[in-house]
Amino acid sequence: MITLANFIKLYLDLANTLTCRRDALQRNGLSKPASVIIAFVGLQLLVSLPGAAQSLSDRVAKLEDLNALTARGVVMPNAEVTFSSEIAAPITELPVKAGDTFNKGAKLVRFDCGKYDAELRGSMAIEGKQLLILNNRKKLKQRNAASSFEVAEASADYQSAKAQVDALKQILRFCLIKAPFNGRVLELHADRYEMPSANQPLLTVVDDSILELDLIVPSKWLRWLTIGTGFSFDVDETGKSYGAKIVRLGAKIDAVSQTIKITGVFDQRPERVLPGMSGAAHFNLPTQ
Repeated sequence: MITLANFIKLYLDLANTLTCRRDALQRNGLSKPASVIIAFVGLQLLVSLPGAAQSLSDRVAKLEDLNALTARGVVMPNAEVTFSSEIAAPITELPVKAGDTFNKGAKLVRFDCGKYDAELRGSMAIEGKQLLILNNRKKLKQRNAASSFEVAEASADYQSAKAQVDALKQILRFCLIKAPFNGRVLELHADRYEMPSANQPLLTVVDDSILELDLIVPSKWLRWLTIGTGFSFDVDETGKSYGAKIVRLGAKIDAVSQTIKITGVFDQRPERVLPGMSGAAHFNLPTQ
């Protein structure tokens, strides 16, 4: 009985022989190309092998499945934030460097806000003065010694002074930037003693307490892919495989490529894996 391996060897030998003699066949007036003869003979041999065609198709299908259930992915941080300057003031403290870790609430940047402190004290004094005037006119109004217009005018002056105080208090909130989460400093865009302009980037931080995996997979995977589906992720940089699962499915399918973006997370936070690393995700079809 001819085995599948013998069939493939026989088929390749036949193809090589006919290809080498193609010119001779054409000179003898044969009209069919050698490729047609090869295909015909190969088909006859394939039919003559009981179970060979099924075995070959099964093997090809398995290879296709192995390739189809693999997708490339990128490790992403849970959050990435770039802080910018909201005020025009010198930087007095910048205690972190690129690569440093920090805890939520830690001081990242402090500005010299002496000018705004002084303006706030002056505005608060004006606010107090306007409040006294308003209360005095209200008492005079009760004794018919002041008009309603005078009371309304004093009330407007007080509200204007109060608004100025509130505005300066908001500005002073930007004098100190605190960490919104536990994370690491990705990059510094300014340095101590500099006086950045308004909206100039100061530093970029990332929350790497939870690492996400961004994957692009064929949309037909949605037949079996759901939130909670497990997979393994091989990180190129570390050469190791880690367990992961799907936590989010994309909201839209790309109509051109017929793909969809999915997001996964590691089962356990790997120690040496950093945002930006890439690798391959391997899925297994569900048994049921």
